[in-house]
Amino acid sequence: MRTSTMEIRHLKHFLMLCRKGSFSAAAEALHLSQPSLSRSIQRMEELLDAKLLDRQRGGVELTPYGESVLRHGERILRDVRQLSMELELMQSGEWSELALGASPIPAQTLIGPIIGELTRQHPTLNLELRVDHWRRSLSRLEAGELNYFIDEIVATGLDKHEALEITPLAPMPAVFCCHAQHPLLARPEVTVADLLQYPLALPHHLPPEFIEAHTHGLQLDPMVAGRRLIRFDQFLTVKAALYDSDLLALTPLASVHTELTSGALRVLQVSDLEPITAHYGVISLKGRIQPPAAERLTQELVQTAQKIVNSAVPLY
Repeated sequence: MRTSTMEIRHLKHFLMLCRKGSFSAAAEALHLSQPSLSRSIQRMEELLDAKLLDRQRGGVELTPYGESVLRHGERILRDVRQLSMELELMQSGEWSELALGASPIPAQTLIGPIIGELTRQHPTLNLELRVDHWRRSLSRLEAGELNYFIDEIVATGLDKHEALEITPLAPMPAVFCCHAQHPLLARPEVTVADLLQYPLALPHHLPPEFIEAHTHGLQLDPMVAGRRLIRFDQFLTVKAALYDSDLLALTPLASVHTELTSGALRVLQVSDLEPITAHYGVISLKGRIQPPAAERLTQELVQTAQKIVNSAVPLY
């Protein structure tokens, strides 16, 4: 077994193949031809003197040797990336690359507005923003592909991960909102039962048990007559529908703050609804050195979230 002669590129190719599940998808992601990728994996097996894959018609399946290489390979590549970034920081005093992850709402409402200022402060910075589900962002963070990501930390359970370093942002109210002439706004009191008379749009990333625990009477399991639910990942599409329908949407304040301030959308006060709060945070791995640009961006995110919450009081 000649692990000393195995190259980093072999590990990169193997891990991409494991992630994509097929040679065609992995080759496309790596910008390689399938024969080149196949030769790279074969060479890796020769050097390790171990069969890593069972090649199936529909994809690939890891052998016990392959599972071991996958487990250690992810850590090796993560450490190599961290070493490269630390050397760059020592040599130049600044990192040239920053990779962030975020779910759609914080990407659009918290990160978007401050990217311009970040690039002015760090003119040589190459910034990569990956908008995705928190589980995939966590996987990329653990693999060393992200410096950190921004997402909900309580409803997702991320605040329970011991390996994560979390900078919490100001707790943000989640609100039911609607267009300014919605029929429910004319009622002296609105209840959860009233909400159920209209189409409801709810964030897809929130677990059903979380929503049910905070909205008594709203059960998400079996569909029943008259219930119209929309589960969304991208709120921008749902937001457009609010203006010309009686749709109601549950969303963190940050995603509708501008529209509430202008009066284009309104908040529904629901008398028997417990307050629902979105807890966003900046998530990184403990013990990992972050570049100055990342530290500056974290500070800006903390300040931006706090400003939104502070300005929300007159909107209720």
